[in-house]
Amino acid sequence: MMCALSLHLLGKYSSLEMKDYGKEKKMVVVDPEKIEWEPVEQLKGAWDKVLSLDEETGAMAGLIKLDKSFHEPKHIHPSDYYAIVLEGKVVDEKENKIKRGMYIFIPAGVEHGVLDVPEGCVLFIQRNGPA
Repeated sequence: MMCALSLHLLGKYSSLEMKDYGKEKKMVVVDPEKIEWEPVEQLKGAWDKVLSLDEETGAMAGLIKLDKSFHEPKHIHPSDYYAIVLEGKVVDEKENKIKRGMYIFIPAGVEHGVLDVPEGCVLFIQRNGPA
C-alpha cells in the first residue's frame, strides 16, 4: 500500500508547475522560506514543501512538517527514502525515538510505520524514484 503522502506528492506535482532541476547540469539553490507549506491531501496533520522534483524518474527532495499527535499507519514505497529530522522527533513502531539530527533510511519495498509524532516535527526527505 502506498502512503497518502506519496500519493499526494505524486498527484500534486505531476504537472509542469514544479521546476525539474534534474536535467539542468548546474547548482541550484532553493530558499524554503519562500515556499508555502501545503497541506497533504488524505493525510491530516501533514504539510509539505517540495524543493525539487524530477518528473521523469519521480525522484524528489523536500520538507515535511508533521503536527503534534500525527499518526501514519504501516505502508511501503517503491523507491528508497532518506530523511533527516530537522526539528522535534518521531517515534516508530519499535518505540525508537528518532530525534533532531538523526538519519532515517527506508529501502524500496520495505514495510514501515507505525509513525507517531508526540510534539510535532520537520524532516528533510528525499526519494530516488516514484512515490
